[in-house]
Amino acid sequence: MGGVPGSDATGGSLQLDELIEEHGEALLFDLQSIGVDLRDLWRPGTRVTPRYVLWLVGQLPQSSAFAASMRGGAEFRPWTTDTYLLAAVVNILAAANRQRAGKRGGKPVVKPPQAQRARPARVLSVAQLAARQKSANN
Repeated sequence: MGGVPGSDATGGSLQLDELIEEHGEALLFDLQSIGVDLRDLWRPGTRVTPRYVLWLVGQLPQSSAFAASMRGGAEFRPWTTDTYLLAAVVNILAAANRQRAGKRGGKPVVKPPQAQRARPARVLSVAQLAARQKSANN
């Protein structure tokens, strides 16, 4: 997917391009739910800009499809920080009850999904950004 026509890298088009490539379906769903059509970015005369969309994405809640996609997929959708903490409390209480009863070991009562291994941050030099922008304009 190329950059957004008529926008430059400082306006967030490269960052948004990468997010759309990796999490496009989730972004489309979440933005539609708040009344923003992502396709408006490519329609002439629209007021939707890459910077505006990135700002909206930054405000999406942890329970959003985008946040789940960032963590690894749809199975992470119901798992927010609160639910991970509640699962830990349940497991600790179950372990304490087993210990008090004189039992050893045991499996966790609640097993949250494990996040995929995080990819290293992508770092681009100024020369690489300029080359990308030049190729997008050609």
